[in-house]
Amino acid sequence: MIVADNRYVIRSQNSNQGYWEQGLYPAWTRLSTFQSIPGQKQGAGVEPHYHDNDEIWLFLSGHGEVWLNGKSYPITPGTAIYTPMGAVHRFQMFTAFDNAAIVTPLERQRRAAHLLVDEDGPPEPTVPGFVIPGAENTGPFDPGPRCPLSELRAVELKAGQSMAGVLDANEHWIVLEGRLLLEVEKLEVELDVHDLAMLRAGAERRLSTPSGVRLALAREVAHVS
Repeated sequence: MIVADNRYVIRSQNSNQGYWEQGLYPAWTRLSTFQSIPGQKQGAGVEPHYHDNDEIWLFLSGHGEVWLNGKSYPITPGTAIYTPMGAVHRFQMFTAFDNAAIVTPLERQRRAAHLLVDEDGPPEPTVPGFVIPGAENTGPFDPGPRCPLSELRAVELKAGQSMAGVLDANEHWIVLEGRLLLEVEKLEVELDVHDLAMLRAGAERRLSTPSGVRLALAREVAHVS
């Protein structure tokens, strides 16, 4: 399922695939991927590498460690990690875990891969990355000069709760558990687990749930529309 308008795009789990694929998302967003990745195994990790784009992670569960900017940081449930283009990073998980991943459009040589210093040459850094510990990731954060997001965290709505208003920034939601009822402009749609709603700044939207829902929220910086 794909439903598109100039103020929103709704993608089902099956239509929201392709981690490095470019051009899936509308031109008004700075994101090219936003996916939930559940059920990852204990011991999973990645080697030290960098990218020709920015990458942002939200660890929804589990414990581990990330290395960024030459330092190590603990990963706990709720941790958000921003790795800008050219930043060498790696992580190792000590438990099973779930996370959500965001990447921005490819730049420079547009290499869609993990780039290794020994094989691909040294990176050209852009800005320092940052890590927001899970216990502190409860609202907006300072994105700095390059990060496209001002917020990336899990949000829960209980049965009967709702959120409504006109957006002052692009806002994107992935359903993690439960069902979400979305009203945006004249559209009314029910979203299931792993479905994605991309909403443009200026859109009027209302979120509600019949029985409770857990969501991943990515909100872009307010001047992006």
